[in-house]
Formats: sequence, structure tokens, C-alpha cells
Amino acid sequence: MTTVAVAPTANSWPGLEKFNLVQDYLEKNKLLITEINNNHEIRSSEGLARNVHLIRELNSNVAKVVALYKELSGSLEQQQSAV
Repeated sequence: MTTVAVAPTANSWPGLEKFNLVQDYLEKNKLLITEINNNHEIRSSEGLARNVHLIRELNSNVAKVVALYKELSGSLEQQQSAV
């Protein structure tokens, strides 16, 4: 699945850029999970050691996605109250 980045315009929703960032993080997480699973199945010491780093990166990305969703939610609430 390929994410198509949409450049924000003057009339676009202000949260669009954050939404695109969320999509990017989700794509990265998909790749990280695939690599983690492959390393786990192979069970080499190098792969399992690398999983420590990959899982930390995955955890960091999930935290960023949660923060971005929180910001998006606030942006939507502000937009709704302005209408």
C-alpha cells in the first residue's frame, strides 16, 4: 500500500499534514513488524538482538501516532465548534 501525500492548500483542513504523518508512521510500523517477525522466526542471535532496537523504534512510533491522533482530535473539535 502506497501513501499519497497531499500538499495542504489554503482551503484544506489544517490537520491534513498530521494525518499524512500518521500514515507514514503506520507504513514504517508495518515494515518494522514484518522485520521483527522474520527475525523471530529465524531465531539467529543477531536477528533477535536487532529486534530489541526494532521494538524500541516501533514503540516510539506508536507513541508518536497516539500524540498525532490526539492533536487531530483537538483540531477536529476546534473546527466543529467554529462551525
